[in-house]
Amino acid sequence: MVLLMVIVLALATLGGLVISGLTSEASNVAYQNDDYQVPPPDTSPPPIPVPETYEQAEQWITDNPFYDQTAPAPVRCNSQPINVVTASDAQLKAHFEGLMECLVRVWEPPVTSAGFVIVRPTVTIYDEGLTTKCGTSGVNAFYCTADQQVYYSNLLPQALPTVRQNKWTADIVMAHEFGHALQARTGILISAHALGQDSGDEGTTLQYSRRLETQADCFSGMFLRAVSQSMGVQQQDEEVLVEIYAAIGDDRLSGKPDIVGNHGLARSRKYWGKVGLTTSAVAPCNTFIVSAKLVR
Repeated sequence: MVLLMVIVLALATLGGLVISGLTSEASNVAYQNDDYQVPPPDTSPPPIPVPETYEQAEQWITDNPFYDQTAPAPVRCNSQPINVVTASDAQLKAHFEGLMECLVRVWEPPVTSAGFVIVRPTVTIYDEGLTTKCGTSGVNAFYCTADQQVYYSNLLPQALPTVRQNKWTADIVMAHEFGHALQARTGILISAHALGQDSGDEGTTLQYSRRLETQADCFSGMFLRAVSQSMGVQQQDEEVLVEIYAAIGDDRLSGKPDIVGNHGLARSRKYWGKVGLTTSAVAPCNTFIVSAKLVR
């Protein structure tokens, strides 16, 4: 009963090296998973997996069968970066819906092979405030566990300078939010929330949150690597890409270098974004078995 109560509370929580394989050069290599028919956005997805015990929750975050999988690469993505500052809401929605299609194409094989079900979320564009099943959000981009959909504020470029300064930032942010969808569909997200809340300790709860967030950074890097050829991401973009992750660190956004936040410091987010950009294997993104220093 205690676990069930924790899970109910967690469901209402908002989810807002040398890089190898990054190239947009012409290649005769066949795109992977190209015959897969990506389903339309699912407004009534099946329930997310829920652990029956805390022991199972611990197993799902540390030794999940999802970690044994590999994402296909290269994968075709017809979505191209747009100017999110000048784009209309309709253009933003069309762009991000297309990006979600690409995300599902990349992640369907490892999710399915691990025995789970992947869901393509809808994308809702809003302005300064929105009330969802996860509560009320301000200017943000987030994945809502309660309805398994993704939301993006059209005011985010004004609130987050990095978004308007680099063409890749918004796509990285949305790939990060889809990372939370992956965590939800594989039982990782709800398990981490349940364990954190059960601890009764704020520091432990924050650490679980940072492990989730940096893992989502890693997943977003994996996606960008997989679609780099078709989206025009090149090796020389490495410095810019990893700086995007650093720019949204808790310390950078708050201006407090010693903050103990819920997303991770710039150095941690940069580290895990870079890990994702270097691998097609999911295992290196297992942030739940590494030293706390790597998710500080």
